[in-house]
Amino acid sequence: MELLVPKRQSVSIELNGERVASASAVKCVCVKERRAIRAFGEAEPVAWLDLSPSYRLELSQLSGLGQSISRSSLWEMSDFRLVTVQDGVRTVYSGCEWQELTEQADAGNGFLAEHAVMTARKRSREEEPI
Repeated sequence: MELLVPKRQSVSIELNGERVASASAVKCVCVKERRAIRAFGEAEPVAWLDLSPSYRLELSQLSGLGQSISRSSLWEMSDFRLVTVQDGVRTVYSGCEWQELTEQADAGNGFLAEHAVMTARKRSREEEPI
């Protein structure tokens, strides 16, 4: 089961290939770093090393799918995948790790977390068949 939001969008979290949670929105910031390589005693770099990009993802209103996940088990998840689908394009972030989970306990609030921040090591995109 997957939560679908307007404009044919969805955001789900997968653990071992199983969808365990969904979110109402996601924001992604991609950071690509370069490191200077300097010769001994030289102030100016002789070359630059391009590092793999890293991804910082912010999720809004995380909800569990079924009874498969609780607030405590959500935080314990490691090396999981985040899958987003928007306008027929499926984006998979893999190697995800939690950085921050913000909980808010309101009566009738079924969210696992109101706001969540995670990092991912890799991103891939593919067109979904129509």
